[in-house]
Amino acid sequence: MPLRNGDHAHGLLAGHCRRLVELHGPALEGRQPEALAGAHLTLQQLRITLEQFEPALELPACVSPKRLGKTQRRLALTRELNRLQQRLEAGFLPQVPEREGRRLKPALRQLRRERELAHQHLAAALNSSGHLQLIAQLQGWLRQPRYTPLGEQPLAVWLPEWNAGSAPLLLHRGWWVEERGTDLDALRGLGEEVVAAHLRITNLPVGGLPPWSHGRRRAWLDQLRRADELLSELHDLELLRRAIDGQLRDGIERTVPQLEWLLEQHQLQCWRQWRELADAVLAGRRQRTPRGRIRALLLRLAARLE
Repeated sequence: MPLRNGDHAHGLLAGHCRRLVELHGPALEGRQPEALAGAHLTLQQLRITLEQFEPALELPACVSPKRLGKTQRRLALTRELNRLQQRLEAGFLPQVPEREGRRLKPALRQLRRERELAHQHLAAALNSSGHLQLIAQLQGWLRQPRYTPLGEQPLAVWLPEWNAGSAPLLLHRGWWVEERGTDLDALRGLGEEVVAAHLRITNLPVGGLPPWSHGRRRAWLDQLRRADELLSELHDLELLRRAIDGQLRDGIERTVPQLEWLLEQHQLQCWRQWRELADAVLAGRRQRTPRGRIRALLLRLAARLE
């Protein structure tokens, strides 16, 4: 009997739910950065899978992507502050003069306080009745799943439709931000959409795709993974700069010039790499249109004739 849409979604949700339960205790302790990162990713995977396969599933009313949002935001903030603290302590402080290190102590103390407060809010969210009820209801559904008529259909027949979910990503305005430091909200929003698109694609099996598309799929996933890395780095560097500048009376440029220079160099390098990737993604998309394919073919032919 062919694998049904609902069965495929059930397997994904079961794995994410089991992993989330395993990471509950380590995430509450908050001592292991890997546990926080793992819990955040697993919650993202669970939310995206629920959104993606919702038309195929008859879920309890309290099991919804929206109800996972508060816990995911708490996890994201705690993980974000944890990353900023690590970047400053282990990454930048060893590279600056001792006098700048002393001037950065207030910023470090503030980051630690904010991180501790964020973890307290995260612990409250993870132990809240709403979150625990959602997980319990999902576990109950996993033991006795119910599908919609679409969920009863063979997965292989509906793969083109499930694959179409990431198509609007290239219309996001974040790809077109040309100046560094402008439209940061668009870049942050694009980063979230990039992660969601990557997760939606990896939720689908490769076996049902035509052989010629396997290489294209891998290349697209590699581009999305790299986009996520660069956008996250840009976001972290900007947040770190603002966090430090807000704690220094005379500003970051006058008080810690060596650190400001290091941050600027990292941001410039990261921005150049991001624009190269964004331009390559957009150029690749244009080449997949009929006119673009003809133009690319003519350019390759001209290069051979030179």
